[in-house]
Amino acid sequence: MFIKILVSNFILILIFSVLIFAFYNKSLEDSGDYILLQRDLTNILIASLIILIIASILVSIFLYRNLIKSLNEVGNTARRIASGDLDTRIKPEYGKEVNSLASAINYMLDRIKTYIDTLIDQNTELNNAFSAIEDGLVVLDASGRIIIANTGFKRYTQAVSPEKRFYWEVVRSIELDELVKDIIENKTTESKELVINEKTLLCKGIYLRFKNEVVLTFNDITEIKNIEKIKRDFVSNISHELRTPLTSIKGYAETLEETVNDEGKRYLDIILRNTERLISIVQDLLLLSELEEVKSLNIEELDLKALLENVMKIFDQKAKDKGLEIKISVEDNFPIIEADAFKLEQVFINILDNAVKYTENGKIAISLKNEIDNVIIEIQDTGIGIPQKDLTRVFERFYVVDKSRSRKMGGTGLGLSIVKHIILLHSGKINVESAYGVGTKFVITLPITQTDR
Repeated sequence: MFIKILVSNFILILIFSVLIFAFYNKSLEDSGDYILLQRDLTNILIASLIILIIASILVSIFLYRNLIKSLNEVGNTARRIASGDLDTRIKPEYGKEVNSLASAINYMLDRIKTYIDTLIDQNTELNNAFSAIEDGLVVLDASGRIIIANTGFKRYTQAVSPEKRFYWEVVRSIELDELVKDIIENKTTESKELVINEKTLLCKGIYLRFKNEVVLTFNDITEIKNIEKIKRDFVSNISHELRTPLTSIKGYAETLEETVNDEGKRYLDIILRNTERLISIVQDLLLLSELEEVKSLNIEELDLKALLENVMKIFDQKAKDKGLEIKISVEDNFPIIEADAFKLEQVFINILDNAVKYTENGKIAISLKNEIDNVIIEIQDTGIGIPQKDLTRVFERFYVVDKSRSRKMGGTGLGLSIVKHIILLHSGKINVESAYGVGTKFVITLPITQTDR
């Protein structure tokens, strides 16, 4: 730096000296005593050059020291800022140019301090809110290392300092491991029920694409699960208890039919009809309870077309009595699927039973389609249809669209609940489309292969 200043000054002195020499040399050419004056001029120029060089060195040293001092002050300020001291400032006492730089740096520091103070306040609020959440919340990086964990997560996992550890070191759960791997691999949002330290938790994972991180939330549903189990046990027990007396009532009523007069038979018919309906409700409730307890299916290779053709035979006579036509169409190369044949048979019996009951004329069309890893079964009727307001509730237990008609037809309100439960057990989906007075279409999607066997 010093050399550059000195060279700059020396060049200026040299240019200045050359100009002086040229000026006096011109003067000498115009005078008479050229040799004498030239000798004097040379001596003067040499002396002036020496003086100017010394002055240049001194000025360069002075400028260099001032510049170094100001730059050192800027450097020291930068080091204090880097160490976290944002209150330090550069004093404007080093000249116009450096003071301009100091003012710009000081302004930048003021702005940075304002931004940092705002960020600290926001971060404090965020941490307070984060800690106040009762549900567990944890953030993982792409490798599965825990970045942030709130109090709820530490409470559920009984981990004191889970940060900077891998999630599988904190929570030893195969289900959680599968969930996190699926989320990272598929970059999607998924959820799964886990049991951690005797608590049932609903874990939901969200993939953050812009940061390549995973956010997991843990919601304690232990109480809900316990209540559901109590309800299931109650329904199952009461159904078992009701089945025996109802069978007895039905048996005695059928025996009385042979001994009573016509008036008595009319009352017995009412007793028998309602007893049959109660028995159907009890059987459906027991079936639902069994399905809810099922952890695995009896998976086998299944020809859906053959299964549906067998189910259709059950309703042949009923359909003919009403003048209905049941047709099935199958796409070319329709695959053999993996499924529980007995349970799927129950699905199609329930849906076709409803279709025949609530269709007075027209036809019932069944179509089988292939879609990459899934098959799609569509069952469309031309019956009375379902009002739009009821479509979202048809799979609820005991929900019936037309209560008086359902009682007349002997419906229990549990058939579609059973259907949906069986489809979900197969990792499938079921949707219903309907227009009131036009007809109803059930669309069932089933995987060709069952991964969880």
